Amino acid sequence: MPKKAITVFIFGNYTPNSLRFSLPLGLARLLFVILCLMAVVVFTAFGLVTSGAYRFYRLQYLSRRNRQLEEEFKKVRLLKERLEFLEGEREKLSKMLGVELTPPPVDWRGAVTDSFEIPEWVKNQPWGKYSVPVLVPVSGYVVSRGVDSAHIAVDLAAAKESPVRAAADGVVTARGTDPQFGRFLLISHSSGYETYYGHLSSWLVKEGDTVQVGEVIARVGMTGKASAPHLHFEIRKLGKPIDPATLLKL
Repeated sequence: MPKKAITVFIFGNYTPNSLRFSLPLGLARLLFVILCLMAVVVFTAFGLVTSGAYRFYRLQYLSRRNRQLEEEFKKVRLLKERLEFLEGEREKLSKMLGVELTPPPVDWRGAVTDSFEIPEWVKNQPWGKYSVPVLVPVSGYVVSRGVDSAHIAVDLAAAKESPVRAAADGVVTARGTDPQFGRFLLISHSSGYETYYGHLSSWLVKEGDTVQVGEVIARVGMTGKASAPHLHFEIRKLGKPIDPATLLKL
């Protein structure tokens, strides 16, 4: 029985000559397998080279970014030192002029501005359950000024940009800027109660919004007539300010 083979004929243009050769079927299959393996090796090598090039580019980018961040960190550190120097000069100038700081300076280094965890008793409650002020609006605070005859409110010194939270369920009835208290919010609650938040750096709600106790509504700032970050906080009953300590434990 003759062996199976593959015969290949090659003809040239404009010539009667031709080339003919035969390959045993087994050898042809072997060559085909070798070609397939070579193709796999080539594609694998191409993939490895491409991946290596991408990783190299990524490493170069991260190295550049790391150098940029180091430079920015140096600038931030220099700025911090400069601000500390200016703060010291401001305190010296205030003492020379006999100006009382409002509130007194507080060392907030290492403070986490968003560390205020909502108490468990506030979480997952239906709106309207806490319709009377029950929550101190900032955490990690220092009472820099309490209630007196000319100040029926409390000033709560806190780190700048700390979250200010709603003291009760209510509706934002006013949002604006006051010459004395800077950016402020006024929230209406039930039974004639209102809460007022002053010296804010920014608002996170707008007039007409419904808010729930513990919801972040603004950030602590020093807008208006303030020389250090703090929150001016009032509780009003039927339009008249009352001592916040009658409802809240400060």
